[in-house]
Amino acid sequence: MPDLHWLELHRTEGSPLLREALSAWGYRLIEQAGPSTALVVADRLDPRHIPPQALEVLWWVRGAEPEEVSDILARRPGWVVRQGMPLDTVKAALEHIRQRDLGSEGWLRQMLHLATLEELLRLVLIRAELLSGARRGAIWVRSEDAFFQRCGEGFPEAPLSQAEAAELVRAGDAYLLCPTVQMGLLRLQGATGDPAAYLGWIKEVEDLLVNAWNFERTQALSFRDDLTVARNRRALEAELPRVLREASSRNESVALMFMDVDNLKALNTAYGHPTGSRVLTHVALEAQRIIRTQDRLYRYGGDEFCIMLPGTAAQGAVKMGERLIQVLTRTPLQVGAHQVPISLSIGIAAYPVHADGAEHLMERADRALFTAKADGKGCVRVAS
Repeated sequence: MPDLHWLELHRTEGSPLLREALSAWGYRLIEQAGPSTALVVADRLDPRHIPPQALEVLWWVRGAEPEEVSDILARRPGWVVRQGMPLDTVKAALEHIRQRDLGSEGWLRQMLHLATLEELLRLVLIRAELLSGARRGAIWVRSEDAFFQRCGEGFPEAPLSQAEAAELVRAGDAYLLCPTVQMGLLRLQGATGDPAAYLGWIKEVEDLLVNAWNFERTQALSFRDDLTVARNRRALEAELPRVLREASSRNESVALMFMDVDNLKALNTAYGHPTGSRVLTHVALEAQRIIRTQDRLYRYGGDEFCIMLPGTAAQGAVKMGERLIQVLTRTPLQVGAHQVPISLSIGIAAYPVHADGAEHLMERADRALFTAKADGKGCVRVAS
């Protein structure tokens, strides 16, 4: 009789019927979390309620959006069943989990076909660490001729050239993900299991990874600003909600910095529009030099930029904003015989202190930027 850890977070009328059915199917219900499969009864999916000991989780919920499903399953393998569906659906899901059905008809392909590359990489890393017994690990993804770390910890975050990656693979210190296209690189610390076990599992999801990787690269082109090569407003609106969800699950802050190039219209009038374009490009390049690997720069539109800083409170963003203003003030743009001064006004808001969602956070940061402009420009202001 297999054990099933029953965790009822919210009472529902269907629970007694489901409990009876589970007993009839031969499951022994344990009324607490444990180190095997858990069945969580809840209104909605919530990463905070993932049982830390559970290897897999079956979620029985009132409702769930595809984006929520892909996010929760990237964090812990399992299945999601809506409470309005026949109880036999729960039975089938549990059977798939028991059999570790990861093949073409399994839970992974059914539930994760809408997952982003970031979500799939986290799932691959969690599974590789579990199957290998590794203390921790990290995954790099190839972009052009170099590999960049995308998730995990325990290794230097510096990009790896293709030659460096190949040498690590030859030495047995790394494994190629999707070798035919050299999509990524997996490194593990303290792995004790048979590499064939976790590499074989990864092979089952290769086409999902490659499809997500190709989609991300195609999408990246539409998310770039042609002039400054920064991400554009469309990218910010797509990425910010996901970053806030991840921050919420880890109880972290996310700072948002709105920046406006002061007096750009006057610069265009005095020196011409090509010079105005050079000013925008110069601001973007200096900002890229200052921000961290995990931060993201966006051209929000016109003379306005935005920087998203995951894992950062408002005061950390203030320091970065002040530094950027100082750098631009010290390095005016040389245009012929003229030195064109560059000034920035910056407004900052942080999640969750100043806002409870993506739109609200952008609104608060934009309002702080308006305050900076009203206070004389060339300064940093924080939402209040």
